[in-house]
Amino acid sequence: MFACPYRSLTGIPDGGCGTTRSLLALLKGDILKSLYWNPLTLPTLLVLALFPFLSPAQRQKTLFLIMLLYIFLTLIRLVLHLLNLRVPFLYPPDL
Repeated sequence: MFACPYRSLTGIPDGGCGTTRSLLALLKGDILKSLYWNPLTLPTLLVLALFPFLSPAQRQKTLFLIMLLYIFLTLIRLVLHLLNLRVPFLYPPDL
């Protein structure tokens, strides 16, 4: 299995950690568990479903916004890790 470079170096999950488990939960129809593993998976999939209807400029802005959200989640998980807090739906205890 592929190892996350960020997590391998820091030991802290980044914004993308939990996405595979989130997708698997979503495929099983468990939306809450999907959001538990990674709160950005479902919104990202919904936004990507709109891509065919967006102009190239809108697509670029949308991808930039998605990247910012994943960076923001990474920073939140970093702060929670430094504070030794495991908050479900942001930084699950078993992630």
